[in-house]
Amino acid sequence: MLRDHLKNLAPVTEEVRDSFGQLNTRLSESLDGIETVKGSAQESREIDLFKGNVRRYRDASVHQGRVESRFLPLLLYYVSLAAGLLQALLLFRAGQLNIGGVVGYFGLLLMLDFPTFSSMWAYSRISLGLAGAKRILELMNRENNLDQNVNGYSSAMRGEVEFKDVSFKYEGNESSLEDVSFKVQPGQTVAIVGQTGSGKTTLARLINRTYDATSGQVLVDGVDVRDWNLESLRRNISIIEQDIFLFSRSIADNIAFGKPGATQEEIVRAARAAQAEEFITTLSEGYQTVIGERGVTLSGGQRQRLALARAFLTDPRILILDDSTSAIDSATEDKIQRAIYAAARGRTTFIITHRLSQIRWANLILVSRGGKLVAAGTHDELMKTSESYRRIFSE
Repeated sequence: MLRDHLKNLAPVTEEVRDSFGQLNTRLSESLDGIETVKGSAQESREIDLFKGNVRRYRDASVHQGRVESRFLPLLLYYVSLAAGLLQALLLFRAGQLNIGGVVGYFGLLLMLDFPTFSSMWAYSRISLGLAGAKRILELMNRENNLDQNVNGYSSAMRGEVEFKDVSFKYEGNESSLEDVSFKVQPGQTVAIVGQTGSGKTTLARLINRTYDATSGQVLVDGVDVRDWNLESLRRNISIIEQDIFLFSRSIADNIAFGKPGATQEEIVRAARAAQAEEFITTLSEGYQTVIGERGVTLSGGQRQRLALARAFLTDPRILILDDSTSAIDSATEDKIQRAIYAAARGRTTFIITHRLSQIRWANLILVSRGGKLVAAGTHDELMKTSESYRRIFSE
């Protein structure tokens, strides 16, 4: 009986949990992207979506209440109350009970409500708990091919990177990269250019194992990245993306995120190298100024300079700049270019960019088109031999 009740309740509580999760997720996204929502005049649409999610959660909760109301012990409890009251009234009418006896008898019957309602509440909590645990376990047990490889290779990194016939495709999609092969010596600067969607960012993310190649090998210092200790590999690689994530902490804490034990002197040196000190010193509390969530109180250029400072502080052997200077104004660009040039010395640097000033001084330029590497060489060589490169350069 109780097992059947739990069986009937399980899909209902799963729907309650799922609808509540969808409600919170959508609400969180709407609040995080409130500027985009308002900028696109989509407030009414988001309100309608929120109402729809609330309606779904309400309906699921009402359905749960209906199923719980069919809990057999609850039905038996109310039948017992009705039968007991009827018997007490019949005895009172026959003169075998007085008013006090009727009240006392009915009061004793009412004492059964605690165990009845407690059991109903307990089974409801158990079912909700099982539904929540199922959702959590689905995430915990989800397959992850990116093994930490705790006992993997972890020697000091030199920065040599080699791609051997590397192909990659996202699940259910066409190939993003096909048969890509190239080799970069330690300390070289590589510019990756190509049209939007040509696989430039995907190529960079294979180096630190954000993704694993579908086929072929990605080698760092001659060792397949899958054979590296993942923590050791990523500690030596810094990626600065266009969309910078900053924490709601002080500027000093954000710069020192990758190196928690950094001294104030090291933090200042990194900020100075990234051309960030100038604007930091104008803030109310300098390096101790707490920035808003995701750095909303800073401009795009300021966020990117803090990200550069964070990378400089960790002193990686491989530095990847994914269009990281796109939000920097022309007045600051020259300073940032010098900072990047200085940072590139002695470490392997990959630059994904459309800025010709950064492309020119790269030791090697890789031209990506449709997920394939169509040309590789220096700027002068590619201007003579690659039509795809000339087209990009002339745009």
